[in-house]
Amino acid sequence: MPETLHGTDPSFIPPFPGSVAKFLKPDSLFNRQDGTITGFLAERDGRVVGRIAAIVNRSHNRYWQDQIGFFGWFACEDNAETARALFAEAARVLREAGCTAIRGPYNPNINEECGLLTEGSHEPPNISVPWNPPYYAALVEAAGFEVTRTLYGYHLPLHIGIPSRVQKIAARLKQRSPDIHIRSFDMKRLDEELRLAHRLYNVTLDRNWGFVPISEADLLAAADDLKAFADPDFLIFAEVNGVPAGFMLTLPNFNEILAGTKRCPRWLRLPWILWLMKTRRIRSVRQAVLGVAPEHRDRGIAALMCNEMVLRTQKTAEFAELSWIEANNTEVINLIGLMGAHQSRTFLIYEKAL
Repeated sequence: MPETLHGTDPSFIPPFPGSVAKFLKPDSLFNRQDGTITGFLAERDGRVVGRIAAIVNRSHNRYWQDQIGFFGWFACEDNAETARALFAEAARVLREAGCTAIRGPYNPNINEECGLLTEGSHEPPNISVPWNPPYYAALVEAAGFEVTRTLYGYHLPLHIGIPSRVQKIAARLKQRSPDIHIRSFDMKRLDEELRLAHRLYNVTLDRNWGFVPISEADLLAAADDLKAFADPDFLIFAEVNGVPAGFMLTLPNFNEILAGTKRCPRWLRLPWILWLMKTRRIRSVRQAVLGVAPEHRDRGIAALMCNEMVLRTQKTAEFAELSWIEANNTEVINLIGLMGAHQSRTFLIYEKAL
């Protein structure tokens, strides 16, 4: 549906076929494990002009001991009346489920796409990063929502190399900590490696606002989607005396492939994607996850992994996006500033009492 509204915008990227529908199926992993998703379409004179999903996430509410409901997959024409009608339907469903507030957008949770893009819509999104035109913020705010969290995305040009100051810091850290070793994921033992990543994910990112532990089933399902294009050299562990203490996931920007399908009939998109994967080189990456176990956070492991990420990705990519990062995460923001990155995107999470 968003393609009917925004398909002519140069920055719009069509989703991978079936990537939204898989969440809406009654037997989806989310519905079996986490909660319920109820979708709505808005029609005007027989034409679909908006959509929204009301999301009850039992896993979130159980973890945080609250009664928050969520909205997701919001898309709308530039019309406040349409937006209010969509939010009213989502609010009704969530109220009936006992929720006391509505928060979003989440597609469908914090471990997937989240946030409303308010800065950076003039550029195509990176993989698993939401995109919307600028007028969406006015629609959400006119419906009575207020900002509850700000998230940033950063653009890191890779051709500039690693600043000398960062090189010196990395050299000192390596000299001071010979017990730290950085290695790639072993794709021959991928299931075992993913279980290590699962454990680290849940202990390293628990400081993040709204964090909900990811299940092993969720991680394995995501891995199935990534196997076709992920580069094992961009998936790294940091080990201390042979024991994983941190990890970083950097993904080739598959949206560059999807951008090539905009003029392709929908029924031909999947074979066309397979052809483009064989013939087109991806020139950008997204550094999506960076985590260090609590007991090792004062050893400079994050800086070493960032340094390693640049060394590996600059061989094939022209720039990296680092997203998303909470606005109050000054430690990471200062680190990537040293690397030469600049803020390029802003995402807002909204909330409204029911």
